[in-house]
Amino acid sequence: MKILKQNYFSIFFIISVLLHGTLFYFFNLKSNEVVNEKELIVNILKIPNQVTDIETIDLKKEVKPEVIKKIKQDQKKFQQQIIQETKESTIISAPESKPEEEVEEKTLKPINLDPSFIQSQLSDIVDKKKIDKRTKVISSKTKERDFQSYYQVWKNKVEKIGALNYPAAARNGISESLVMTVILNDQGEVLDIKINKSSGVPQLDDAAKKIVNLGSPYAPFPPSIKEQVDTLQIRRIWRFTNNLME
Repeated sequence: MKILKQNYFSIFFIISVLLHGTLFYFFNLKSNEVVNEKELIVNILKIPNQVTDIETIDLKKEVKPEVIKKIKQDQKKFQQQIIQETKESTIISAPESKPEEEVEEKTLKPINLDPSFIQSQLSDIVDKKKIDKRTKVISSKTKERDFQSYYQVWKNKVEKIGALNYPAAARNGISESLVMTVILNDQGEVLDIKINKSSGVPQLDDAAKKIVNLGSPYAPFPPSIKEQVDTLQIRRIWRFTNNLME
């Protein structure tokens, strides 16, 4: 009987310990949850205060004048850089402007279909081709005997015709000189007359041309000249003085 009582006592003791242990465990767990909730609430309440403090400090912080000046300078420099880059991009992207081309008004000359005019133009072309083929310029200074002899014969004839057709302007006391070139073919015919240097008096220039044309045709080229040239360009100075032509 005594042993049975001891066993009951042991069982109750164990049960009591278990109950107390269980109660203690749940009590600690609940206490920790309460503490955590309190800490969370405290932290949540503290965060706005910290943020407020930080913002208050930033707003109340004093900025030095040097810093403000530096910031303004940087802003101005940045604005100028943006403006410059905008101008450069505009210049690059803008198409090149071309100056307006000046259009010259061209008036068409009426074409002369007169047969005589056309024939004269063709004759001039043929004569010029003949001149350009084989030609030689001779004057009073030419030294070749054959060419000098032909020049003297031509000159004597021109002076005789000039004496008979002396220009009225020269008779009135006008004394001027001119340089003229007469182009002859191998038959002595006049192909062209060129005034190299005018006398300044149109009447005298025209008189010299008239005298040359009156003397055409001149002597044909001798065989020695024909072998060398097809045309001769006779150049001389014409001077009207004392009722004579030099």
